[in-house]
Amino acid sequence: MSATTRLTRLALASAIALAATQAHASVRLSEAFDGAWFDPAASGRGVLIDFIPNAQRAGGTLFAADFVYDNAGNPFWITAQQNWSEFQFTSTTVPVLRSAAGTWPAPGTAATTQIGTATFTINSCNSITVSYTMDAGSGFANRTQTLQRLAGADPATCAYQQTFTACPAFATAAPAFGARACQLPATITGDQTLTNNITWVMNGKVQVGTDTGQGGTAATLRIQPGTLLVSTGASANSFDHLAVNRGSKIFAEGSREFPIVMTTGNELPGAPGAPAPGQLGGLVISGNAPSNCNPNCVAEWDTTNRYGGTDAKDNSGVVRYMQVRYAGYIFTTNRELNSFTFNGVGSGTTLEYLQAFRGQDDGFEWFGGTVNLRHALVTCAGDDGFDWDEGFTGKLQFGVVDQRGCAGEDHAFELSNSPTNADSTPRARGTVANITVRAGTGNNRDGLQLNSGTGGNFYNMLVEGFKRACVAIEGAPTATAAGAAGALTGVLTANNVKLAGCAASYRDGSGVTAGYTQAWFTGQSGNEVLGASVLAAGSFLPNGNAPAGVFPPVNATAPGLNDWFVATDYVGAFRSNADADNWTLGWARPFNP
Repeated sequence: MSATTRLTRLALASAIALAATQAHASVRLSEAFDGAWFDPAASGRGVLIDFIPNAQRAGGTLFAADFVYDNAGNPFWITAQQNWSEFQFTSTTVPVLRSAAGTWPAPGTAATTQIGTATFTINSCNSITVSYTMDAGSGFANRTQTLQRLAGADPATCAYQQTFTACPAFATAAPAFGARACQLPATITGDQTLTNNITWVMNGKVQVGTDTGQGGTAATLRIQPGTLLVSTGASANSFDHLAVNRGSKIFAEGSREFPIVMTTGNELPGAPGAPAPGQLGGLVISGNAPSNCNPNCVAEWDTTNRYGGTDAKDNSGVVRYMQVRYAGYIFTTNRELNSFTFNGVGSGTTLEYLQAFRGQDDGFEWFGGTVNLRHALVTCAGDDGFDWDEGFTGKLQFGVVDQRGCAGEDHAFELSNSPTNADSTPRARGTVANITVRAGTGNNRDGLQLNSGTGGNFYNMLVEGFKRACVAIEGAPTATAAGAAGALTGVLTANNVKLAGCAASYRDGSGVTAGYTQAWFTGQSGNEVLGASVLAAGSFLPNGNAPAGVFPPVNATAPGLNDWFVATDYVGAFRSNADADNWTLGWARPFNP
């Protein structure tokens, strides 16, 4: 049944938006709770539950119905309906309505009468408590039912299997953030799991293990699908963040239906302020992979956070189906935390289906390392979408930078080799394929800015709408490493890259010979400036089918094109605008400026 049909049906049942006392936790209502629920203590009694997410999938409408008979044997429905916010798990004073109409052969006009109130509390995928307070004369006594799902709760279709009882020993209760909230310690040790029945609170830096490169101790952090982590920060520039140290591991394994969410505490119901960029630090992972700052790699925002080494295949764990919202700590200029920061992370680490949502700084930044990332979405970054530095040589496929409706964004890609020596080795040379970047009306500059000696190999990209240029090459070391436009070295290349709607298609930065960027771009196969946008209006999806373009290209010389990448036959992040081709559906936070 379509969402539109379901909403229409609910509208016929006397839709009422109700103010209610709210509580919050990681357990989040979704369509996984739909179905028949019964009271095991009272045979034959049950409730039908239906949840309809809103357009942003940040809350929705809870509808409950129970078919009963009065003392005279007349059938009727009692119903309850209410709008719930995203992280709400209980609501009080929900009106209970009696609905009456005609019989099957003689339909009548539906009518509702309030006969009491109810409190709904979502405990888990297999437990919902409903307490009724009925009006005098309604014919019903007050009662409390703890309902179970009629068909049982399958962990594969509903992630919230556990009911909250208390905070685990390694955490402390945080009642200011809800009855099911627990504050994480400053250092996580051993092997710990963040379960999805708890709201986990970060206060300042929460580190996983201590740096094994400095004689510290490794730890492992596991995060269940659907888990919620929040900052304490109520204003911009919160330092609350999760930092996985060198030698430790994180297994944050969300799912399409139940992504892991890290966000500001101001997204919780009843918060004192509105969510805004910078109210969370973000996620940081540090590893032992090669970086051209070795052996003195130190995070620009934290002198105790060290990274880098000699293990290109270093494994820091798995991060999958995760949103980081409203992040980005700016200590001073060029000293910032990003939504996702990867320091010297190795290719043994798995990163996929990640969203940076409305951050204050970059969406994703790599400082050296060899890690690969597939299916990455940057929604309204305050600075750059994707940023690499310090010799990054990993891979990126299927990525989006969506700058529509944003005010402070900068470049879609801002790529450097080293801030101190443009020719440091290993030279940054990421391999990038199937990317769509679309500028908005804010302060964006370049779509693809290549500077400070970076290399890189770019394939099957769509770049649209930037105010300064679609492609810019900055600095003599960058052009020198790339080679003469007619005799490229292979260090910096672009194939099947399509540009549209930028103020200038090409820009030569300081130290670059006039006309070099255009000659570099047009001299390679499949690159072109399109006469019009190929993206749908107000979207990062194609307008129909994407332009054709084979990847990997025949006779490509860039390393590693066949050992990790997915072969495609189209340009951009999506084959078409069909739902089946939209890999952001279901798990990512939609944004409609």
